[in-house]
Amino acid sequence: MPDFKNYSFSNVNVIFGILELEGFAEGDDVVTVIMDNNLYSDMAGAKGDVLRSKTNDNRCTITVNLLQTSQSNVDLSTVYNADRELGTGVYPMVIEDKETKETYVINNAWIQKFPDVTRGQNPNAMSWIFRGDFMTPAILDT
Repeated sequence: MPDFKNYSFSNVNVIFGILELEGFAEGDDVVTVIMDNNLYSDMAGAKGDVLRSKTNDNRCTITVNLLQTSQSNVDLSTVYNADRELGTGVYPMVIEDKETKETYVINNAWIQKFPDVTRGQNPNAMSWIFRGDFMTPAILDT
């Protein structure tokens, strides 16, 4: 029998420290998580022998797109400015989908870059870019 599932972005949460981000922009790339490096590097020898070496590099880049009117822009701006002046902007981050049971846990995340600001006749998204030092993905069977 065919499998049937529902999906709604309204079941996705992004939590940075104690901030639950809100006011997401629309689109198919509202939240992206990219592992920055491969789990293993490898090298081939002169006779085709292969050596594999664990990189131990679990860093990731997270992008979250928010509406320009989102309260989370204010909250993240405060964190960004405090981190710039005091170095106090490193927090755990969790991205979870309660419906599909996907969870991504980043031990230590920080805002890498303040969003580019575009203003005009129509509303615009603000793309917040975070870096993480160690990301653990968990995609559970639903």
